[in-house]
Amino acid sequence: RRRYGLHLWYDIRFDEEIPVSRAGAEFAALPGVAYAEPVYRIQRLDAAAIPAEALYEPPVPAAEEGQWPFDDPMLSQQWHYYNDGTISGTEAGADMNLFEGWKTTAGSPAVIVAVTDSGVQFDHEDLAANMWVNEAELNGVPGVDDDGNGYVDDIYGWNVILDSGTINPGTHGTHVAGTVAAVNNNGIGVCGVAGGTGEEDGVRIMSLQILYQPVAGGSSQFSERAPETYAYAADNGAVISQNSWTLGVTGKLPYSYEQAFTYFNENAGMDDTDGDGVNDVQTGPMAGGILIFAGGNNDSSAIQQPAADPRTVAVTAMGPDYTKAGYSNYGVMADIYAPGGADGHDTSYPRECQVYSTDFGGGYVYMSGTSMACPHVSGVAALIVSHYGVGHSDFTAEQLKERLLRSYRPVSEYVGAKYDGKLGVGLIDAGLIFLE
Repeated sequence: RRRYGLHLWYDIRFDEEIPVSRAGAEFAALPGVAYAEPVYRIQRLDAAAIPAEALYEPPVPAAEEGQWPFDDPMLSQQWHYYNDGTISGTEAGADMNLFEGWKTTAGSPAVIVAVTDSGVQFDHEDLAANMWVNEAELNGVPGVDDDGNGYVDDIYGWNVILDSGTINPGTHGTHVAGTVAAVNNNGIGVCGVAGGTGEEDGVRIMSLQILYQPVAGGSSQFSERAPETYAYAADNGAVISQNSWTLGVTGKLPYSYEQAFTYFNENAGMDDTDGDGVNDVQTGPMAGGILIFAGGNNDSSAIQQPAADPRTVAVTAMGPDYTKAGYSNYGVMADIYAPGGADGHDTSYPRECQVYSTDFGGGYVYMSGTSMACPHVSGVAALIVSHYGVGHSDFTAEQLKERLLRSYRPVSEYVGAKYDGKLGVGLIDAGLIFLE
């Protein structure tokens, strides 16, 4: 981390009556200070959650007759995976073609996805088996850094808000994690894109908390230590970073995040085996890491930061009928289009047209947003690494990104001229990721 200058950052607090711009300029003028930047508010990118129990749940089609790949009873409500048009407001085929992808792989526990968000409910019955667990800390002495990684009691990840291993679960992070890797074929709940086959073979979720469970009327907050999570993720085995949040700005990415992202992209899956301070040996399923970000929910023609940064993959959101979700940002910096669900405020769509996944408290919930589109892409990335990276020593993040961004279906005929070419390459298609 010292090679990347990550040890040189300090959090400075000053009198609230002083304007931030003035304080920043004065600090920047001090000898030895190269960068002084404000701490931006981090904003979630979802609409209001709709509890599943408040909605009509359509009957599960005959899974017992072999028409569904797994026995999870709520899979039929996840139109975003496979859409046969039976849910009102959806159009057949407006999905990520996941069933086709599952014919090749449904994940691998050797692949770790860092969910940087509100806390993930690590003991949710549909997530627990696919959580990343730091066994040294789980079986160690409370209050002791048993594995010597610089973090005490980091069993499921790290909470940078509290600077603690205590994860405070929230709906947003738990929902996102469920889309990536809810446990498949366990006879309960929903499925995850890379949730395995029920044989303890799903990808693993690492919870990195930069957001609290929101209070009424609140959806953003400061989190000055957020960049640290990317170093933690890389140093502890994650190769995919899932991010359903934005800084709410469209200008240049703050330099602290530039450094953190560069560190993750270059050091994930790598290690220093000769003690020279350089992570130059691949030890994970992929050499390097990939950062996947939601593009924003302002229906703006500018993708927001950090998604707009070239170090990341920017995800836009599709509704249940191929059209751009009303809230989704778009623009030339978009990389790929994925199911995000209908806007919860658009009464022309039934609520079942949102994305269905796990919820804090052990339940399930409908949500929509580029927040919900983003983990579909992270899940597909995890499937790619599971197949091409696990068991191989020469798979790279560059190869992953190339394969990810060529696995799409064109959507020009559905989105219209205004959005054509501005939602990314096309609709992500899990059935195409294994084509040579």
